[in-house]
Amino acid sequence: MRTRLNQALALAAVLTAGATASSPTLSADLPPEALPPVYGEPLPPQNVFEGWWLGGTIGGATVNYDFAPASGQIDSNGILGGVVGGWSWQNGPVVVGVEGDFLGADISGSRHFNNGANEANPSIDTMADLRLRAGVTVTPRVLLFATFGGAWANADLPVTGFGGGSGSADFFGWSVGGGAEVALNPHWSARFDYQFTDFSSETVNYPGGSVTYDPDANSFRGSAIYRF
Repeated sequence: MRTRLNQALALAAVLTAGATASSPTLSADLPPEALPPVYGEPLPPQNVFEGWWLGGTIGGATVNYDFAPASGQIDSNGILGGVVGGWSWQNGPVVVGVEGDFLGADISGSRHFNNGANEANPSIDTMADLRLRAGVTVTPRVLLFATFGGAWANADLPVTGFGGGSGSADFFGWSVGGGAEVALNPHWSARFDYQFTDFSSETVNYPGGSVTYDPDANSFRGSAIYRF
């Protein structure tokens, strides 16, 4: 019986040594998606943020207008939402690329001027921008980034009261912002960002005279991203 026990122990030792010797080679041959799960989800590949991507975005914004001939500001706020997409290149922790978005918006406000004789009611209904993005991954799944580029917005600018009327303008400017993107798996990620936009001033002519609008915008958005 002792001989059989010794034989069994020897066989177990040989099998254990063989499995230990072969496991590193097997693990090295597995693709990133086949590595052991982390918190129940597959690990993303090394360059998870690289490639073309497209998503939906929604958030809130405030727009403050300096305007003349009145002194002071028109404060407006509201919501915006639409599509965001772009392309990114990743080299280790460094991610650079280009992105843009097209948004519908309902950002409105009002202010009386000319001693209460008139009221301005600006409302932005469409926004878009095209920006460069650069960032660094602080973990394989988390990207911190900054953006900079150009922006556009279309606004209805009616003025009520004597000498008022309907009006509209296209505003162009520059935009800067930043945020974070978290990879949920190799294709889906969640993104949160802030953006400041400085638009150029535009003058609108009404029957009773002209009004110059000079808006700045602040927006906060959340996005769901799909990477191809």
